[in-house]
Amino acid sequence: MTVTEQLPPDLATEGGAPRTLLRLRPEVVVTAQGDDLELSHPWGRQRVHALGAETVQRLAALTHSHLDVDELAGSGRLFHLLQRFPYLVTTTLADPLGEPLASAVPIARSAGLPGVVRPPASVVLSRFAYLRRLPEEHAGACVLESPTAPFRLTLHQPAAGAFVAAVTASRSVAEAALLAGIGPAAGQALAGLLAGAGFLDDGATGEPPLWDFHDLLFHARSRPGRHDYPSGGVFAHPEVEQLPAIPGTGAREDGTGIDLPVPDWDAVLARDPALSEVLEGRRSVRSYAETPVTLDQLGELLYRVARVRRIIPGDPSDPHGYDIVDRPYPAGGATGELEVYLSVVRCDGLVPGVYRYDAAAHRLRPRPFAGPGDEAAFRELMTAAWRATGCTVDPQVLLTVTSRFGRLSWKYSQIAYALTLKHVGVVYQTLYLVATAMGLAPCGLGSGDTDAAARALGLDWTAESSVGEFLIGSRPADVPRTAHRFTDMVAQAREG
Repeated sequence: MTVTEQLPPDLATEGGAPRTLLRLRPEVVVTAQGDDLELSHPWGRQRVHALGAETVQRLAALTHSHLDVDELAGSGRLFHLLQRFPYLVTTTLADPLGEPLASAVPIARSAGLPGVVRPPASVVLSRFAYLRRLPEEHAGACVLESPTAPFRLTLHQPAAGAFVAAVTASRSVAEAALLAGIGPAAGQALAGLLAGAGFLDDGATGEPPLWDFHDLLFHARSRPGRHDYPSGGVFAHPEVEQLPAIPGTGAREDGTGIDLPVPDWDAVLARDPALSEVLEGRRSVRSYAETPVTLDQLGELLYRVARVRRIIPGDPSDPHGYDIVDRPYPAGGATGELEVYLSVVRCDGLVPGVYRYDAAAHRLRPRPFAGPGDEAAFRELMTAAWRATGCTVDPQVLLTVTSRFGRLSWKYSQIAYALTLKHVGVVYQTLYLVATAMGLAPCGLGSGDTDAAARALGLDWTAESSVGEFLIGSRPADVPRTAHRFTDMVAQAREG
């Protein structure tokens, strides 16, 4: 059976011109009080006065039924009201019998009434548009989305998806309709809805050329304003009863480990430069002394940057309660999702290999290679770090910062990954400042190999993955120390 044979007759023939139907988003609540009404919706609440009883009734009816746009001709007051709140109105294309083909759902307050505009002679889908299936709680609907469009397009029939696939290449509406197996009228209406909702590249306004698809989508979805998905600490996973645990932050791991010395704070305070000296003298150092960094230095660095200072127990009677993890660096939610692994090539007092920093116990946990593949992945990590420095230095110690994503996504929706990257940035700066104060050679890396890190560290990358890489080594004698550099800068500023 062909696609055309499966379609309702009105969509597969010339004579079946789709209808355009309007209704309010399902989350909208209309409370009528005489001639006045109140609209409650995901973006807030509005009161509208002196509408007239008929307009109030017709608007309230749109919470559970559709209105054909042809019926708006005799109701100017209702039409103007819908124009006033277009971001609350869903537009649906349906066959003459009312079966939906596609619906444009506004997802941002910037959305207008999309209407069904006249598409250009040839149409092509925006390079930022993507098709996906929503979870079962959303009826498993197939939707078209784009970070550049203030709408989400729900595709109710396979023919709508076929039409979207047809316009991934520039072609006429008639040709796209033929490929999708729908009539010209249905194709024209669907192209018009795609154009009105912002899913087509019209070639006139142009699409942002300097954005990659995934970057723009990440930006648009990880901040409120351009989507309608629950965002922030909404605890959207009730099926997961409690925050996923982190080994080493509640109970110590079994097995051997290497206890690290705790620094003498009096000695640290006596030798550390002033904060302004450290800030102004901070630089990425890509050369090392002949003598490598020592285990004591690594221990002090990790203690000052990444240790668990304390754990504040959560309220067991609170279903959303969890243990707060307090570390030297600030972190949204204080879930303690970040871990630090050490890939060691040269360190005085430490055998080369991979270690995990147990932040609660302040010790290193060896991660022995399970086979030749793990050792090869270790070499891949170090080679990637070498290349990231411009092939200028053989690394001494590579710190890999990983995220146990579930620690954040259990609580936060839409922003979890963005939040963990912000935490990585905070860790980078803290590493830079402490390493600079200690007279070490710090260098943050811009990227790393996710798969190589997963193999070398023995991780499931979907549960815990590398999100940051940082090189630490011994500072060579010919690289100026912080105080000298800061003093020179101050002198130059005064002379200028």
